[in-house]
Amino acid sequence: MKIDMPFGAAEIIQKLAARGFDAYVVGGCVRDCLMGREAEDWDITTGARPQEVKAVFAGRKMIDIGERHGTVAVNAGGKYYEVTTYRIDGPYADGRRPDSVSFTEDLREDLCRRDFTINAMAYNDKIGLVDYFGGHNDVKAGVVRCVGDAKTRFAEDYLRIMRAYRFAATLGFGLAPDVRRAAVMGRENLRNIAVERVRVEFMRMLLSDDFDGIEMFFEDCGGALFPEIVALAGFEQHNPYHCHDVLRHSFHVLRNTPPDAALRLAALYHDTGKLHTRTTDNGGVHHFYGHEAVSLRIAAKALEHWRFDNHTTNRVLTIIKHHSMNFGTKRTAVKRLLNKLGPDASRDILNFQAADNMAKSHKAKSEKLQDVLAAKALLEDIIANHEPVKISDLAISGRDVMDVLGIAPSAAVGEHLQYLMGVVLKNPDANTYENLIDILRKRDNRAQM
Repeated sequence: MKIDMPFGAAEIIQKLAARGFDAYVVGGCVRDCLMGREAEDWDITTGARPQEVKAVFAGRKMIDIGERHGTVAVNAGGKYYEVTTYRIDGPYADGRRPDSVSFTEDLREDLCRRDFTINAMAYNDKIGLVDYFGGHNDVKAGVVRCVGDAKTRFAEDYLRIMRAYRFAATLGFGLAPDVRRAAVMGRENLRNIAVERVRVEFMRMLLSDDFDGIEMFFEDCGGALFPEIVALAGFEQHNPYHCHDVLRHSFHVLRNTPPDAALRLAALYHDTGKLHTRTTDNGGVHHFYGHEAVSLRIAAKALEHWRFDNHTTNRVLTIIKHHSMNFGTKRTAVKRLLNKLGPDASRDILNFQAADNMAKSHKAKSEKLQDVLAAKALLEDIIANHEPVKISDLAISGRDVMDVLGIAPSAAVGEHLQYLMGVVLKNPDANTYENLIDILRKRDNRAQM
Protein backbone atom coordinates (compact mmCIF):
# COMPACT_ATOMS: atom_id res chain seq x y z
CA MET A 1 0.00 0.00 0.00
CA LYS A 2 1.32 3.43 -0.96
CA ILE A 3 0.03 6.80 0.19
CA ASP A 4 0.49 9.70 -2.20
CA MET A 5 1.89 12.42 0.05
CA PRO A 6 2.12 16.08 -0.98
CA PHE A 7 5.58 17.17 -2.09
CA GLY A 8 6.24 19.25 1.04
CA ALA A 9 5.47 16.42 3.48
CA ALA A 10 7.54 13.92 1.49
CA GLU A 11 10.46 16.35 1.32
CA ILE A 12 10.46 16.93 5.09
CA ILE A 13 10.44 13.18 5.76
CA GLN A 14 13.26 12.62 3.26
CA LYS A 15 15.46 15.36 4.71
CA LEU A 16 14.96 14.11 8.26
CA ALA A 17 15.76 10.56 7.14
CA ALA A 18 18.93 11.80 5.40
CA ARG A 19 20.10 13.11 8.79
CA GLY A 20 19.31 9.81 10.48
CA PHE A 21 15.88 10.59 11.96
CA ASP A 22 12.75 8.48 11.51
CA ALA A 23 9.74 10.48 10.31
CA TYR A 24 6.19 9.64 9.21
CA VAL A 25 2.95 11.31 8.25
CA VAL A 26 0.54 10.52 11.03
CA GLY A 27 -3.06 10.68 12.19
CA GLY A 28 -6.03 11.92 10.21
CA CYS A 29 -4.23 12.24 6.88
CA VAL A 30 -3.35 8.53 6.95
CA ARG A 31 -6.92 7.62 7.90
CA ASP A 32 -8.39 9.77 5.13
CA CYS A 33 -6.08 8.30 2.50
CA LEU A 34 -7.06 4.77 3.53
CA MET A 35 -10.68 5.81 3.08
CA GLY A 36 -10.04 7.35 -0.34
CA ARG A 37 -10.80 10.82 1.01
CA GLU A 38 -8.82 13.96 0.36
CA ALA A 39 -6.66 14.68 3.40
CA GLU A 40 -6.66 18.26 4.69
CA ASP A 41 -3.91 18.34 7.32
CA TRP A 42 -0.65 16.49 6.79
CA ASP A 43 1.03 16.20 10.18
CA ILE A 44 4.46 14.66 10.62
CA THR A 45 5.86 12.82 13.62
CA THR A 46 9.58 12.18 14.07
CA GLY A 47 12.22 10.90 16.44
CA ALA A 48 14.12 14.19 16.05
CA ARG A 49 13.92 16.63 18.95
CA PRO A 50 12.66 20.17 18.25
CA GLN A 51 16.15 21.66 18.19
CA GLU A 52 17.28 18.91 15.83
CA VAL A 53 14.35 19.62 13.53
CA LYS A 54 15.35 23.28 13.49
CA ALA A 55 18.93 22.35 12.69
CA VAL A 56 17.88 20.15 9.76
CA PHE A 57 15.80 22.96 8.27
CA ALA A 58 18.01 25.88 9.19
CA GLY A 59 17.49 28.74 6.77
CA ARG A 60 13.86 27.88 6.13
CA LYS A 61 10.83 29.65 7.50
CA MET A 62 9.71 27.93 10.71
CA ILE A 63 7.18 28.66 13.45
CA ASP A 64 7.47 27.48 17.05
CA ILE A 65 3.97 26.05 17.51
CA GLY A 66 4.84 24.68 20.93
CA GLU A 67 8.40 23.58 21.49
CA ARG A 68 7.50 22.37 25.01
CA HIS A 69 5.19 19.84 23.37
CA GLY A 70 7.67 19.14 20.58
CA THR A 71 5.97 20.86 17.62
CA VAL A 72 7.70 23.01 15.01
CA ALA A 73 5.96 24.14 11.80
CA VAL A 74 8.31 23.87 8.82
CA ASN A 75 7.71 25.55 5.48
CA ALA A 76 8.06 23.22 2.51
CA GLY A 77 6.71 23.80 -0.97
CA GLY A 78 5.11 27.05 0.18
CA LYS A 79 3.08 25.40 2.93
CA TYR A 80 3.68 24.86 6.64
CA TYR A 81 3.70 21.34 8.05
CA GLU A 82 3.61 20.61 11.77
CA VAL A 83 6.53 18.38 12.75
CA THR A 84 6.17 16.88 16.23
CA THR A 85 8.67 14.83 18.19
CA TYR A 86 7.59 11.38 19.40
CA ARG A 87 6.36 11.98 22.92
CA ILE A 88 4.86 10.43 26.03
CA ASP A 89 2.12 12.37 27.81
CA GLY A 90 2.19 12.67 31.58
CA PRO A 91 -0.92 12.67 33.81
CA TYR A 92 -3.94 14.78 32.81
CA ALA A 93 -5.04 16.71 35.89
CA ASP A 94 -7.43 19.13 34.19
CA GLY A 95 -9.18 16.84 31.71
CA ARG A 96 -7.72 18.77 28.83
CA ARG A 97 -3.93 18.60 28.47
CA PRO A 98 -1.10 16.58 30.01
CA ASP A 99 0.69 18.10 33.00
CA SER A 100 4.01 17.18 31.41
CA VAL A 101 5.44 15.82 28.18
CA SER A 102 8.58 13.74 27.71
CA PHE A 103 10.18 12.90 24.40
CA THR A 104 10.87 9.37 23.25
CA GLU A 105 12.54 7.64 20.33
CA ASP A 106 9.83 4.97 20.17
CA LEU A 107 7.09 5.56 17.60
CA ARG A 108 4.81 3.04 19.31
CA GLU A 109 4.90 5.02 22.56
CA ASP A 110 3.89 8.11 20.63
CA LEU A 111 1.02 6.37 18.84
CA CYS A 112 -0.35 4.70 21.96
CA ARG A 113 -1.12 8.08 23.59
CA ARG A 114 -3.49 9.03 20.77
CA ASP A 115 -7.28 9.01 21.07
CA PHE A 116 -8.65 6.57 18.49
CA THR A 117 -7.17 3.70 16.53
CA ILE A 118 -8.17 5.33 13.23
CA ASN A 119 -5.99 8.32 14.21
CA ALA A 120 -3.06 6.25 15.53
CA MET A 121 -1.52 5.15 12.24
CA ALA A 122 1.69 6.41 10.63
CA TYR A 123 3.22 6.06 7.19
CA ASN A 124 6.33 6.72 5.19
CA ASP A 125 7.39 5.37 1.82
CA LYS A 126 10.24 3.27 3.22
CA ILE A 127 8.39 1.42 6.01
CA GLY A 128 4.83 1.68 4.70
CA LEU A 129 1.85 1.68 7.05
CA VAL A 130 2.56 1.44 10.78
CA ASP A 131 -0.58 0.26 12.54
CA TYR A 132 -0.05 -1.18 16.02
CA PHE A 133 -3.67 -0.96 17.20
CA GLY A 134 -5.80 -2.21 14.31
CA GLY A 135 -6.76 1.18 12.95
CA HIS A 136 -6.87 -0.02 9.34
CA ASN A 137 -9.31 -2.79 10.26
CA ASP A 138 -11.44 -0.27 12.15
CA VAL A 139 -11.45 2.00 9.10
CA LYS A 140 -12.63 -0.92 6.95
CA ALA A 141 -15.24 -1.85 9.58
CA GLY A 142 -16.38 1.76 9.97
CA VAL A 143 -15.95 1.91 13.74
CA VAL A 144 -14.52 4.46 16.17
CA ARG A 145 -12.49 2.64 18.80
CA CYS A 146 -10.19 4.07 21.45
CA VAL A 147 -6.52 3.23 21.72
CA GLY A 148 -6.55 1.20 24.92
CA ASP A 149 -9.23 1.71 27.57
CA ALA A 150 -11.98 4.11 26.51
CA LYS A 151 -12.68 5.42 30.03
CA THR A 152 -9.00 6.24 30.47
CA ARG A 153 -8.80 8.03 27.12
CA PHE A 154 -11.89 10.12 27.91
CA ALA A 155 -10.72 10.94 31.44
CA GLU A 156 -7.48 12.32 29.99
CA ASP A 157 -9.24 14.76 27.69
CA TYR A 158 -12.99 15.23 28.05
CA LEU A 159 -13.26 16.66 24.56
CA ARG A 160 -12.47 13.21 23.18
CA ILE A 161 -16.09 12.32 23.95
CA MET A 162 -17.24 14.99 21.52
CA ARG A 163 -14.60 13.94 19.02
CA ALA A 164 -15.82 10.34 19.11
CA TYR A 165 -19.32 11.40 18.04
CA ARG A 166 -17.92 13.93 15.60
CA PHE A 167 -15.81 11.30 13.84
CA ALA A 168 -18.77 8.92 13.83
CA ALA A 169 -20.93 11.58 12.16
CA THR A 170 -18.43 13.01 9.71
CA LEU A 171 -17.03 9.64 8.64
CA GLY A 172 -20.31 7.74 8.76
CA PHE A 173 -18.89 5.32 11.35
CA GLY A 174 -20.37 3.65 14.38
CA LEU A 175 -19.00 3.74 17.91
CA ALA A 176 -17.49 0.63 19.46
CA PRO A 177 -19.75 -0.51 22.34
CA ASP A 178 -17.15 0.25 25.02
CA VAL A 179 -16.57 3.70 23.53
CA ARG A 180 -20.26 4.51 23.66
CA ARG A 181 -20.61 3.22 27.23
CA ALA A 182 -17.62 5.26 28.37
CA ALA A 183 -18.94 8.36 26.62
CA VAL A 184 -22.31 8.09 28.36
CA MET A 185 -20.62 7.50 31.72
CA GLY A 186 -18.41 10.55 31.27
CA ARG A 187 -20.92 12.91 29.64
CA GLU A 188 -21.19 15.25 32.66
CA ASN A 189 -17.50 16.06 32.17
CA LEU A 190 -18.47 17.79 28.93
CA ARG A 191 -19.67 20.71 31.06
CA ASN A 192 -16.07 21.35 32.10
CA ILE A 193 -14.74 21.94 28.58
CA ALA A 194 -14.20 25.45 27.22
CA VAL A 195 -17.25 26.47 25.21
CA GLU A 196 -15.19 27.32 22.13
CA ARG A 197 -13.75 23.79 21.97
CA VAL A 198 -17.21 22.25 22.32
CA ARG A 199 -18.68 24.57 19.70
CA VAL A 200 -16.06 23.66 17.10
CA GLU A 201 -16.58 19.91 17.53
CA PHE A 202 -20.35 20.24 17.72
CA MET A 203 -20.59 22.27 14.53
CA ARG A 204 -18.41 19.83 12.63
CA MET A 205 -20.85 17.15 13.72
CA LEU A 206 -23.95 19.22 13.00
CA LEU A 207 -22.81 20.04 9.46
CA SER A 208 -22.23 16.40 8.57
CA ASP A 209 -24.70 14.31 6.59
CA ASP A 210 -24.90 11.48 9.14
CA PHE A 211 -28.07 12.49 10.92
CA ASP A 212 -28.26 9.16 12.73
CA GLY A 213 -24.88 10.02 14.28
CA ILE A 214 -26.11 13.46 15.34
CA GLU A 215 -29.21 11.97 16.94
CA MET A 216 -27.07 9.34 18.69
CA PHE A 217 -25.02 12.14 20.26
CA PHE A 218 -28.14 13.89 21.56
CA GLU A 219 -29.54 10.62 22.87
CA ASP A 220 -26.33 9.75 24.69
CA CYS A 221 -24.79 13.04 25.78
CA GLY A 222 -26.90 15.95 24.58
CA GLY A 223 -28.53 16.53 27.96
CA ALA A 224 -25.20 17.60 29.47
CA LEU A 225 -24.73 20.42 26.96
CA PHE A 226 -28.10 21.14 25.35
CA PRO A 227 -30.77 20.43 27.99
CA GLU A 228 -33.21 22.87 26.38
CA ILE A 229 -33.23 20.70 23.24
CA VAL A 230 -33.21 17.26 24.85
CA ALA A 231 -36.14 18.37 27.07
CA LEU A 232 -38.31 18.34 23.92
CA ALA A 233 -38.14 14.54 23.67
CA GLY A 234 -41.60 13.02 24.12
CA PHE A 235 -43.28 16.45 24.25
CA GLU A 236 -46.32 15.74 22.11
CA GLN A 237 -48.11 18.18 19.84
CA HIS A 238 -51.55 16.84 19.06
CA ASN A 239 -52.30 19.11 16.15
CA PRO A 240 -53.54 18.52 12.57
CA TYR A 241 -50.28 19.89 11.21
CA HIS A 242 -47.95 17.67 13.25
CA CYS A 243 -47.20 13.96 13.46
CA HIS A 244 -44.11 13.90 15.73
CA ASP A 245 -43.16 15.04 19.21
CA VAL A 246 -41.22 18.30 19.21
CA LEU A 247 -37.72 16.79 19.33
CA ARG A 248 -38.46 14.24 16.63
CA HIS A 249 -39.95 17.01 14.49
CA SER A 250 -36.82 19.13 15.02
CA PHE A 251 -34.60 16.26 13.94
CA HIS A 252 -36.69 15.78 10.80
CA VAL A 253 -36.35 19.49 10.02
CA LEU A 254 -32.59 19.10 10.49
CA ARG A 255 -32.56 16.30 7.91
CA ASN A 256 -34.33 18.56 5.41
CA THR A 257 -31.78 21.36 5.61
CA PRO A 258 -28.55 21.76 3.62
CA PRO A 259 -25.25 21.84 5.58
CA ASP A 260 -25.64 25.48 6.55
CA ALA A 261 -24.82 26.49 10.13
CA ALA A 262 -27.71 28.95 10.58
CA LEU A 263 -30.36 26.69 9.09
CA ARG A 264 -29.29 23.69 11.14
CA LEU A 265 -29.06 25.60 14.40
CA ALA A 266 -32.49 27.06 13.69
CA ALA A 267 -33.81 23.53 13.15
CA LEU A 268 -32.72 22.59 16.68
CA TYR A 269 -33.98 25.74 18.41
CA HIS A 270 -37.00 26.96 16.45
CA ASP A 271 -39.57 25.11 18.57
CA THR A 272 -37.87 25.10 21.97
CA GLY A 273 -40.47 27.60 23.16
CA LYS A 274 -43.27 25.08 22.67
CA LEU A 275 -42.34 23.46 25.97
CA HIS A 276 -43.53 26.63 27.73
CA THR A 277 -46.52 27.66 25.60
CA ARG A 278 -48.65 24.57 25.01
CA THR A 279 -52.37 24.94 25.56
CA THR A 280 -55.18 22.47 24.85
CA ASP A 281 -58.56 23.47 23.45
CA ASN A 282 -61.89 21.78 24.17
CA GLY A 283 -61.31 19.39 21.30
CA GLY A 284 -58.02 18.18 22.74
CA VAL A 285 -55.95 19.98 20.10
CA HIS A 286 -52.65 21.48 21.21
CA HIS A 287 -51.74 25.07 20.39
CA PHE A 288 -48.47 26.90 20.93
CA TYR A 289 -49.37 30.58 20.72
CA GLY A 290 -46.35 32.84 21.05
CA HIS A 291 -43.83 30.00 20.98
CA GLU A 292 -41.75 31.88 18.40
CA ALA A 293 -40.92 34.66 20.87
CA VAL A 294 -40.04 32.19 23.62
CA SER A 295 -37.92 30.13 21.23
CA LEU A 296 -36.17 33.34 20.20
CA ARG A 297 -35.17 34.08 23.81
CA ILE A 298 -33.98 30.51 24.41
CA ALA A 299 -31.94 30.48 21.20
CA ALA A 300 -30.43 33.91 21.86
CA LYS A 301 -29.26 32.80 25.29
CA ALA A 302 -27.80 29.55 23.94
CA LEU A 303 -26.00 31.19 21.02
CA GLU A 304 -24.50 33.74 23.38
CA HIS A 305 -23.37 30.97 25.73
CA TRP A 306 -21.67 29.09 22.89
CA ARG A 307 -20.15 32.34 21.63
CA PHE A 308 -21.32 32.15 18.07
CA ASP A 309 -20.31 35.02 15.82
CA ASN A 310 -22.79 37.86 15.31
CA HIS A 311 -23.50 37.01 11.68
CA THR A 312 -24.52 33.42 12.43
CA THR A 313 -26.48 34.49 15.52
CA ASN A 314 -28.44 37.14 13.61
CA ARG A 315 -29.28 34.70 10.83
CA VAL A 316 -30.51 32.05 13.28
CA LEU A 317 -32.63 34.49 15.27
CA THR A 318 -34.14 36.04 12.14
CA ILE A 319 -35.18 32.59 10.91
CA ILE A 320 -36.71 31.63 14.27
CA LYS A 321 -38.56 34.93 14.59
CA HIS A 322 -40.25 34.51 11.21
CA HIS A 323 -40.47 30.74 10.87
CA SER A 324 -44.24 30.55 11.50
CA MET A 325 -45.25 33.59 9.47
CA ASN A 326 -47.41 32.98 6.41
CA PHE A 327 -46.21 35.21 3.58
CA GLY A 328 -48.88 33.97 1.23
CA THR A 329 -48.52 33.48 -2.50
CA LYS A 330 -49.06 37.04 -3.69
CA ARG A 331 -46.22 38.83 -5.43
CA THR A 332 -46.71 41.97 -3.34
CA ALA A 333 -46.40 40.04 -0.07
CA VAL A 334 -43.10 38.48 -1.16
CA LYS A 335 -41.85 41.90 -2.23
CA ARG A 336 -42.68 43.25 1.20
CA LEU A 337 -40.60 40.44 2.72
CA LEU A 338 -37.70 41.43 0.47
CA ASN A 339 -38.23 45.07 1.34
CA LYS A 340 -38.09 44.34 5.04
CA LEU A 341 -35.29 41.76 5.23
CA GLY A 342 -33.40 41.68 1.94
CA PRO A 343 -32.74 38.69 -0.34
CA ASP A 344 -30.41 36.66 1.88
CA ALA A 345 -32.63 36.63 4.97
CA SER A 346 -35.75 36.12 2.83
CA ARG A 347 -34.18 33.06 1.24
CA ASP A 348 -33.14 31.75 4.68
CA ILE A 349 -36.68 32.08 6.00
CA LEU A 350 -38.45 30.48 3.04
CA ASN A 351 -35.86 27.70 2.76
CA PHE A 352 -36.33 26.98 6.44
CA GLN A 353 -40.11 27.08 6.19
CA ALA A 354 -39.93 24.49 3.42
CA ALA A 355 -37.76 22.22 5.57
CA ASP A 356 -40.07 22.80 8.56
CA ASN A 357 -43.25 21.92 6.70
CA MET A 358 -41.69 18.86 5.08
CA ALA A 359 -41.26 17.54 8.63
CA LYS A 360 -44.95 17.90 9.50
CA SER A 361 -48.12 15.97 8.77
CA HIS A 362 -49.60 15.23 5.36
CA LYS A 363 -52.01 18.13 5.91
CA ALA A 364 -49.14 20.58 6.34
CA LYS A 365 -47.32 19.19 3.32
CA SER A 366 -50.39 19.45 1.11
CA GLU A 367 -51.35 22.95 2.27
CA LYS A 368 -48.62 25.02 3.88
CA LEU A 369 -45.68 23.53 2.01
CA GLN A 370 -47.22 24.33 -1.34
CA ASP A 371 -47.63 27.98 -0.36
CA VAL A 372 -44.02 28.18 0.79
CA LEU A 373 -42.74 26.64 -2.43
CA ALA A 374 -44.84 29.10 -4.43
CA ALA A 375 -43.44 32.00 -2.40
CA LYS A 376 -39.89 30.72 -2.99
CA ALA A 377 -40.50 30.66 -6.74
CA LEU A 378 -41.89 34.20 -6.63
CA LEU A 379 -38.90 35.37 -4.60
CA GLU A 380 -36.42 34.10 -7.16
CA ASP A 381 -38.44 35.50 -10.05
CA ILE A 382 -38.60 38.96 -8.42
CA ILE A 383 -34.85 38.93 -7.79
CA ALA A 384 -34.05 37.67 -11.30
CA ASN A 385 -36.20 40.41 -12.87
CA HIS A 386 -34.58 43.11 -10.68
CA GLU A 387 -37.98 44.35 -9.57
CA PRO A 388 -37.78 47.33 -7.18
CA VAL A 389 -38.19 46.22 -3.57
CA LYS A 390 -36.25 48.79 -1.53
CA ILE A 391 -36.10 52.59 -1.38
CA SER A 392 -32.73 52.72 -3.13
CA ASP A 393 -34.45 51.05 -6.13
CA LEU A 394 -36.85 54.00 -6.56
CA ALA A 395 -36.43 56.23 -9.59
CA ILE A 396 -36.28 59.29 -7.32
CA SER A 397 -34.20 60.09 -4.27
CA GLY A 398 -34.66 61.95 -1.01
CA ARG A 399 -33.03 64.99 -2.64
CA ASP A 400 -35.69 64.89 -5.39
CA VAL A 401 -38.43 64.83 -2.76
CA MET A 402 -36.96 67.87 -1.02
CA ASP A 403 -36.52 69.78 -4.29
CA VAL A 404 -40.02 69.06 -5.60
CA LEU A 405 -41.84 69.77 -2.33
CA GLY A 406 -39.50 72.51 -1.14
CA ILE A 407 -38.89 70.91 2.25
CA ALA A 408 -35.80 70.59 4.40
CA PRO A 409 -34.25 67.28 5.47
CA SER A 410 -36.67 65.71 7.96
CA ALA A 411 -38.60 62.59 8.84
CA ALA A 412 -41.21 63.68 6.30
CA VAL A 413 -38.79 62.90 3.47
CA GLY A 414 -38.55 59.29 4.61
CA GLU A 415 -42.32 59.06 5.02
CA HIS A 416 -42.83 60.20 1.42
CA LEU A 417 -40.30 57.68 0.14
CA GLN A 418 -41.95 54.88 2.14
CA TYR A 419 -45.30 55.81 0.61
CA LEU A 420 -43.82 55.72 -2.89
CA MET A 421 -42.19 52.39 -2.10
CA GLY A 422 -45.59 50.98 -1.19
CA VAL A 423 -46.97 52.15 -4.51
CA VAL A 424 -44.10 50.61 -6.47
CA LEU A 425 -44.32 47.30 -4.60
CA LYS A 426 -47.87 46.97 -5.89
CA ASN A 427 -47.12 48.36 -9.35
CA PRO A 428 -43.49 48.21 -10.47
CA ASP A 429 -44.40 50.00 -13.72
CA ALA A 430 -44.98 53.13 -11.65
CA ASN A 431 -41.25 53.32 -10.91
CA THR A 432 -40.30 56.12 -13.30
CA TYR A 433 -39.15 59.60 -12.36
CA GLU A 434 -42.17 61.26 -13.96
CA ASN A 435 -44.72 58.92 -12.40
CA LEU A 436 -43.27 59.17 -8.90
CA ILE A 437 -43.01 62.96 -9.05
CA ASP A 438 -46.65 63.13 -10.13
CA ILE A 439 -47.75 60.77 -7.33
CA LEU A 440 -45.67 62.77 -4.83
CA ARG A 441 -47.24 66.09 -5.84
CA LYS A 442 -50.76 64.69 -5.68
CA ARG A 443 -50.08 63.26 -2.23
CA ASP A 444 -48.74 66.59 -1.02
CA ASN A 445 -51.74 68.46 -2.43
CA ARG A 446 -54.14 66.14 -0.63
CA ALA A 447 -52.30 66.62 2.60
CA GLN A 448 -52.65 70.42 2.34
CA MET A 449 -56.38 70.45 1.63
